[in-house]
Amino acid sequence: MENTIEQLNSMFKGGLVNGILTISFYVILFLLVNYLITKLIRKHEFKHKDAVLRIKSILLWTILIFSVLSQITFMQDIATTLLAGGGIVAVVVGLASQEAASSAVSGMMILISKPFKVGDTIILKEYDLRGKVTEMTLSHTVIETLEKNLIMIPNTLVNKAIVENMTHETEYKVAYLSFDVSYESNLDKASEIMKEVITNHPLYYDIGEEVKIHCTELKDSGITLKARMTTRNIDDSFELCSQCRLQIKKAFDEAGIEIPYPHITIK
Repeated sequence: MENTIEQLNSMFKGGLVNGILTISFYVILFLLVNYLITKLIRKHEFKHKDAVLRIKSILLWTILIFSVLSQITFMQDIATTLLAGGGIVAVVVGLASQEAASSAVSGMMILISKPFKVGDTIILKEYDLRGKVTEMTLSHTVIETLEKNLIMIPNTLVNKAIVENMTHETEYKVAYLSFDVSYESNLDKASEIMKEVITNHPLYYDIGEEVKIHCTELKDSGITLKARMTTRNIDDSFELCSQCRLQIKKAFDEAGIEIPYPHITIK
C-alpha cells in the first residue's frame, strides 16, 4: 500500500494531492476563462466570429494540455521538448507574419470596441480620407469614397488614426455655412437673407432653436458671416449646404449685397 502511494506521489511534480489540486485549479481556470472570452466574443457582431472562436479554443486547450503535462513527472520532458520545438516554430512564423498578426490584433480591437460599423461614414484625418465603411475584417477595413472608389486600409493604420464617425447616431447633425460680404453691404439684410433661406429649406431640421448668424472674421476685402444650422443626418447636411449656397447667392444678387473677390485695377 505504501509503495503504491509512493509511486502515485512520484508521478506528480509536487506529490499526488498537490498535483491533483493544481490540475483541478488549471481546469477550473480554463473553464472560467473560456466562458468569459466566449461570452465577450458572442456579444459583438463581426464577420469572422467563428474563426476567432476556433483560434480561442485552440490556444486555450493548448495552454491547458501543457499545464497539465507539466504536473506529471514522466510527461515533463515531452512537454519541454514540445514547447521548445513549438517555440522555434512560433519565432519563425512570428517573424514571417508579424504584420499580419499585428493587423489581426488591431482588427479584433476595432471589432470589439466598435468605433464605427459597416454603413458608417468616417474620416481618417491623418490620411485625408473620407468614405462609407463597406467591409470590416480582421486584417483590413474597406471604405467607399464619394467618388465611388474602394480603398482597403490595414487595420494597423486604422487603429493608430484619429477616426471621426460622421454618422454617429444622434437626434440631429450640426452644419455650418459661411459667406463673405463686402464692408459696404447691409449686414442685417445679409443675415436676414441667410436665415430665411435656411429655415425655409425642406432639409432644415427645426430643433426649436433659431438659426444664428455670427460674424467670425474681418478680412481685408470683406466680412465673414457664418450660419449654424441643423439637419437629421450627415447626408442632409451636405445637400442643405450645397443648395443654400446657390439660393443665398441669388438672393444676395437681388438685394444688392456684394460678395467680395480680388480686383486688379490697371492704369
